[in-house]
Amino acid sequence: MYEDRNLILEILDGNMDSFNILVNKYEIVVFRFIYNIIRDTEASQDITQETFITAYNKLYTYKHEYKFINWMFQIAKNKSIDYMRKYRRVYEVNIEDVQYAQYTGISPEQSAEYSETKYLVQEFVNALGETDRQILSLKYLNEETTFTDIGEILSMSESAVKARFYRLRDRFKVFKCNREKRCKI
Repeated sequence: MYEDRNLILEILDGNMDSFNILVNKYEIVVFRFIYNIIRDTEASQDITQETFITAYNKLYTYKHEYKFINWMFQIAKNKSIDYMRKYRRVYEVNIEDVQYAQYTGISPEQSAEYSETKYLVQEFVNALGETDRQILSLKYLNEETTFTDIGEILSMSESAVKARFYRLRDRFKVFKCNREKRCKI
């Protein structure tokens, strides 16, 4: 947070290199957050760019007592909502569009289990409402994001975010058991 504050002060003094450092630091996380809302790679790339342009143009409004990434997520959320309102599209995830992580040294069985689990998680996430997807996305995309941070970004109380998150975890366990038909709840 301290490092971000110094970079922001340098940007406000006209140092574009500092802005490039911020972009490099947060671009992937912001893109993933937007992609989880929009479900379209090209549109997510465009909205990510718009988010950083808006952040640059409105940087003087940023309040230093809050985390910079939370402010970026709020801008990204608003840009994503604007896009969805404008185009009124709901996208389903295209499995081929999701980039699979390539691991070396794993067995075919482990690889198959990984693929099955990834498909199961994606199926669960696709069935969720917008707010629930955003909560999961924010919690898992950036390790440092707290429930308080998510509450600030989504304009919810910390306790409401926690309750929804833990209910989602429990729902996933039930969902997984029902799909695998190996356990009783």
